[in-house]
Amino acid sequence: MISVCIPIHNYDVRPLVSVLMQRAASSAAEVEIVCIDDGSEDKFVDMNRSIEKAAKYVVLGENVGRAKVRNLFLEQAKGDWLLFLDDDCMVIPDRFFEKYTEHLDREYEVLVGGSTYDDSFKDREHRMRWMYGKQVESKRDAESRNREPYLSFMTNNFMIQRRVFEKIRFDERIKGYGHEDTLFGFRLKQAGTKMLHIDNAVVNGDIDTNEQFLQKTKESIKNLAKIRQFLNEPTFDDSVRLLRAYRKAEKLRIAWTIKVWHHLTKRCIEKRFRSGQGFTLTLFNLYKLGEFVDCLNA
Repeated sequence: MISVCIPIHNYDVRPLVSVLMQRAASSAAEVEIVCIDDGSEDKFVDMNRSIEKAAKYVVLGENVGRAKVRNLFLEQAKGDWLLFLDDDCMVIPDRFFEKYTEHLDREYEVLVGGSTYDDSFKDREHRMRWMYGKQVESKRDAESRNREPYLSFMTNNFMIQRRVFEKIRFDERIKGYGHEDTLFGFRLKQAGTKMLHIDNAVVNGDIDTNEQFLQKTKESIKNLAKIRQFLNEPTFDDSVRLLRAYRKAEKLRIAWTIKVWHHLTKRCIEKRFRSGQGFTLTLFNLYKLGEFVDCLNA
């Protein structure tokens, strides 16, 4: 059995569950849908109650965070395979389950389907997140992701064997937003887990505003600095592009220069990002590097 595991936080998950039911009905796979609401507002809990006819719906009394809520699916799901999806998936491909199940008789223990963004150009208020998604995440087809499978790991559309997940869980020391998937991917790599990326992408539906994406970026960088500190494993740096860049800056002895540059330009760049104009991937990466250097020296 495949258990589709959907953590929910302040989102209407009814359309996603409906589409998954349709895909499951046309598939030979045995599928169950399990949703855990991670401390949503009452209006979303009441709204999503209707999915109980088709899915197991568990409501937590408080928000426990992105890492812990995913671990809780081991208690609620029955399947030998757990398929994790984010609650804001907008489009599920035809033959979604078949594209996963055709690999189950092989030696792989983790399968990653990938994600993409629709082609409609977003308004200025949402443009930053959309452009990043299109320029970075949508370009990672299975072939390119398999070149560095653990570096490309994301949690919004992946399937894992229960026995593997029971041994390697999300680190619940990570609170807030960001990089719980990075550390999880690193642990999978350490354990020698056999991972395969496939072309079975879902379309991300909920696009953050520029302000929301900027704040999430800052929070994720703080999490990354925290993980690096408590993990204290040099090989972890190889698993994150931002840490690779920082290590290179240290080697070239320009980390201090980056810190000064960031302090001089931060407000101007953030204003530019919030406006939805002037976003470039190079500038965004430099901004993140400056934020990371700041976190280490805070």
